Formats: sequence, C-alpha cells, structure tokens
Amino acid sequence: MVATNSSSPVAIASAKLQRATETVLRSIAIDALALGAGMTLPKGDSYRERLGVGAGTVQQAFQILATAEALTTQSRGHLGRQIVESRIDRLWQIAELDPVRLVLPPRGPLEVRAMAEFSATSFRRLDIPYAIAHRRGASERIDAVRAGDADVAIVSSGVAAQLVGANDPDLEQLVHAEGTFYAPNRLLVLGGEGRRVAIDSNSWDQRRLTELEFPEEEGFEYVEVDFPRVPVEILRGNVDVGIWHEMQTLISPTLAGLHVRQPRRAATHTMLEQSSAAVMLVSKARPELQSVLGSLHNRDFARRVSELTSLPDDSPELLDLFWTV
Repeated sequence: MVATNSSSPVAIASAKLQRATETVLRSIAIDALALGAGMTLPKGDSYRERLGVGAGTVQQAFQILATAEALTTQSRGHLGRQIVESRIDRLWQIAELDPVRLVLPPRGPLEVRAMAEFSATSFRRLDIPYAIAHRRGASERIDAVRAGDADVAIVSSGVAAQLVGANDPDLEQLVHAEGTFYAPNRLLVLGGEGRRVAIDSNSWDQRRLTELEFPEEEGFEYVEVDFPRVPVEILRGNVDVGIWHEMQTLISPTLAGLHVRQPRRAATHTMLEQSSAAVMLVSKARPELQSVLGSLHNRDFARRVSELTSLPDDSPELLDLFWTV
C-alpha cells in the first residue's frame, strides 16, 4: 500500500469533500430546526446553488442525518423533502449551535423564579445547552439581544409593545399567557399617603406605573430608588410610598408594619393589564431558535407561575426556594 500524505491531491480532495458535507449537514440541520415536523425542506437544487456543492454531497448529507436518527424525511419529488420526524438535540449538535443564552429580569419575584425554572427544564428536556443570566432594566436586556450578547430576553408585554413594537425588523416576540410576568395582585403600593414617591428609572414598568399612580403634576415628588429596595427605603424614612413587585422576603412588608394596597387609578390598572404577560424576544436572524422556543409547552410556565404565587407566606416550599439559587 502506498501512503498518501496530507498534501497530496487525493487528500486535499477528500478534505474538501468532508468540509462540504459538514457545511451541508449544518445547513440542513438548521433548516430542519427552523421548520419543524410536517414542513418541507428546500429542494436539493437550493442547497447546491447556495452552498456550491454537488448533488451527491447533498444526498450524502441526508443519508448521514437519517443514519444518525436526527432527521427522517420523505421525498415530495420536485417540491423537496418533507420532515417526517426530527430530533432537536441531535440536529442542534450537528448544526454546531452554541448554548442558548437567556437574560431574565432580576431575581426576587416568584414570576422570575418560574421563568428560570421553565427555561431550564425545557432546555434540559430538549438536551440543548443553555445559560441563564439576570439583568436589571428591560432596555438593557433588549439591547443585549440586538447586540448579539444574548439570544433571548424576557420582558413584560407592556415593554415589548412600547420598546419593540409589532413590526420590529430585528426581534421576534413570543408572547406567554397573561399573568406570567405580573401575576394577579402581585404589583403592590407600599407605604402611606406622603408625597415622596420611590421611582426606579432603570425599570420601564415601575417608572411608568409610578407616573400613572402618582402624577407629578399633583404635587408628588419622585425619589430615585431601586424598586426591590422600596420597602427598605420606606422603613428608613427616605420615601413615603412606592410601587413594588412582590418578591421573596423573610419578613413581609405587612409584618414589617408597612401599609400595603393595590393600585387605585384606572390608568395604572389598564397599563398593568397590558403588561402582565411575559414576552420572549429573539433575533429574527435565528429562525431555528424561534421554532424551538415556539415548540415549548407554555402552559407549564403559566401553571408554575400560578402555583408559586398562590403559596402562603409560611409555605415550606417557599422557604426552600428562598435558599435555592
């Protein structure tokens, strides 16, 4: 047998074929993820023209995907191949896609806990690698996706409507059920009837709700406070009143002696209703991720939010969650 060195024409041709096949594999895998079962993949001519490969390479790629039990297709003649069955985890690996990076609101509210649990459970079930980070400020989370520093940002439906809009050229919105960002009766007004009002300029929702509930033109004075610290700043005497998204604390505001009520003004309630749903924002340049996120069982998310926010303050489960990151 004659040895073939790596710079020989045969070795170079073999390497080129391998690279071409890998390119086609990744392209088909991404298309299959984006389309889902029952949909029709682009025709072979499309892959040949787009990737500059031969018909044999495309056929070989489909055979490899079938052998790996990643993708089962059925020929539809000149229409292309219909996806009969696919394995998301194997297609994700073959496509060499990076872990999904999700950026969520700050920890504390039980709705955010449910978001994190739902995301982690969903991606583990799909066997897709992921990473979850928490970042304050909806606009900062949105900017992270636009800049490519994150793949998914979760914001309220009010923020999505105002800061993104229905026809954003870059971001796709995947809307969850109402009450998944702000569960019923979880947005509270703490404190008495004074004029010094806590406002968090970094939180679009808290700032706008505060402006509606405590209009500046009626003599209210805004004091900059991070919204999680509203109870603390009231107890310290730095502010009189503030809007607070209820979160896990060992001592509830009521036990701490604070007056607690629901917002009173109709405009505040209207905005809260329009903002209660959690929205996943994902780049339109990632159709495969949009499809995977759209396939998740969002009922599980809504159910988990309802379960957590319905627990009494002295629930052992809540205490366990308090010590769990």
